[in-house]
Amino acid sequence: MLRKSSYSSNKDTTLSNAIYHAYLLPFVAFSVPIYPYTMSEKMRNEKVDSASSAEHVEYVDAVKTVHADGHIDMVDTHAIGGELNEMPKGYYTSVSFIGTVIAVCTGSICAYLGWVLPANTLALINADIGPSENMGWVSTVWVLGSAIGFLLVGRLSDIFGRKWMVMGTTVLSLVGNIVGATAGSMETLIGANACNGIAAAGQLSFGIVLGELVPNKQRGPIVTLVFLSSLPFAVFGPIIARSFIDNTKQGWRWSYYLGIIFAGITLVLYQFLYHPPTYDQLHVHGKSKWQQFKELDFVGMFLFVAGCVLFLIGLSWGGQAYPWSSARVIATIVVGIVTLIAFGLYEQYIFKGQPLMPPRLFKNIGYVAICAIACIGAMVYYSMTVIWPTLISTVYTTSVKEVGWQSSVVGGGILLGQVFGGFAISYLPKVKWQCIILSILSTVFVGGLAALGQDTHALTIAFGVLGCFAIGWIDNIAFPGITLVMEPQDIGLATGVMGSIRALGGAVSQAIYVSILINKSGEYIPSYVTSAATSAGLPAHSIPALLAGVSTGNFTAVPDVTPAVLEATGKAITEACFVPNMEGLLGDNVAKRLQRMGSLDGEAKVRKEGV
Repeated sequence: MLRKSSYSSNKDTTLSNAIYHAYLLPFVAFSVPIYPYTMSEKMRNEKVDSASSAEHVEYVDAVKTVHADGHIDMVDTHAIGGELNEMPKGYYTSVSFIGTVIAVCTGSICAYLGWVLPANTLALINADIGPSENMGWVSTVWVLGSAIGFLLVGRLSDIFGRKWMVMGTTVLSLVGNIVGATAGSMETLIGANACNGIAAAGQLSFGIVLGELVPNKQRGPIVTLVFLSSLPFAVFGPIIARSFIDNTKQGWRWSYYLGIIFAGITLVLYQFLYHPPTYDQLHVHGKSKWQQFKELDFVGMFLFVAGCVLFLIGLSWGGQAYPWSSARVIATIVVGIVTLIAFGLYEQYIFKGQPLMPPRLFKNIGYVAICAIACIGAMVYYSMTVIWPTLISTVYTTSVKEVGWQSSVVGGGILLGQVFGGFAISYLPKVKWQCIILSILSTVFVGGLAALGQDTHALTIAFGVLGCFAIGWIDNIAFPGITLVMEPQDIGLATGVMGSIRALGGAVSQAIYVSILINKSGEYIPSYVTSAATSAGLPAHSIPALLAGVSTGNFTAVPDVTPAVLEATGKAITEACFVPNMEGLLGDNVAKRLQRMGSLDGEAKVRKEGV
């Protein structure tokens, strides 16, 4: 049996929102704790008073644990690990442990297959099985699903045990990938990615699954190992997805075929090699599973899910399906916000059992700070994953493969930062100052993207890599760090709440940024393209077909189109993405002068009365 350790717009408008969120990072980072427990030392002695982490009970081989919500459990001592030198010989080289690590790695790969690859080829998929105005929801619903899933997986795995949570989410991933691989419409694909998003919460919960099985000091490196295993798809997912489209008969569906394969491998490994503490070991002389199930916070679950869904639907509708001022948009957003407020009040004042999101968690300022920096970083990452390919393909190149390679900037920068961050939390001092410095750097480089232009291709790529590198470093301080500021019995809860907040922030920002991008593109591109195309000789009756070609990237159906028209169209689209150049207007002209200044009035002419 595996054992627990004892301490466990247009482009400018859109980018300006990402820059704003990056700007917040340095301020939040000042609240990140210098972890109160050194990672190499044993957690507080179990033999302490009832308010501490554990207390030996003489007549049973169990210890008392007090959870963050005040709930008390008796845990079998055989489920608790101990110091590294107390672990059985060969434990970390056993088939069970190595198999568990491989299962976590293949599960994380499966999660990236459902996110990175489709998110980077949405326009191409939409051209194949669309068109659909709901295209943006394919990526948004994945992030929303993970926001809901993280909270449920984290909370429920603390109560019922880890194995069946990760097994259940892997089965859901298998279903989602099968639906995605056979989808005949964008709406079906949205349903598939909803399943994949919820499943990703379990597949990306490696901080929970592996974090409690290794010494505290090695939590950062073990998480880094998982991140590295996903390198082919997390970093090169965009080019792989486009290669599928260019070189295989099934095209983009191979993204989901691979998901089916990896989900199947993960399921087998978890079933036969992952054996964490069982429910009975986590609740010695406790309630039955059915009793625990009946006492779950179902009202809280409903309020949280309903609030998140309504709020994001309202954001996605705004300016696209309906005007921002329409009653449907306003009502949906307001009802969503009110529902989330009701969720918080219900958790604090009404529910008396084990709440889904215990308010006590947020009394720990260090925990709140880590959640905040993780959330703000995710707002930049998730939105850039969707927007960056559009930026590259619109402004710099139309080559499918070049767009794929250059879209790897986001995943590559993030992963590189995660590798450094995973080792830095364990082996570099001053974790708080690492976060502060990295937050400042992310602000500088993401903010620097506001200066991008047609002639700054290399600079744009460099700033994209460096900005994402800083975000990734912070990200991999947050993942293992969140488990170090909470007691071991609450690792699932703490990680789940952080993952949920992080993903929800990413979903909100993505919905807002994509909405801005679509609205501003729809406002500026038609006017720029129409003017440029007609000036280049395209007849007026061909304009609707040309605009349709701009959306799909295919101009073969445009009558009377010429290379000159296509060149002018490309330049017009690029110009529509930028604030106009104003250097030529920066002359010496003064618009107005102050009056009644005596001799300084000069030769001002006064209009005579009656003239």
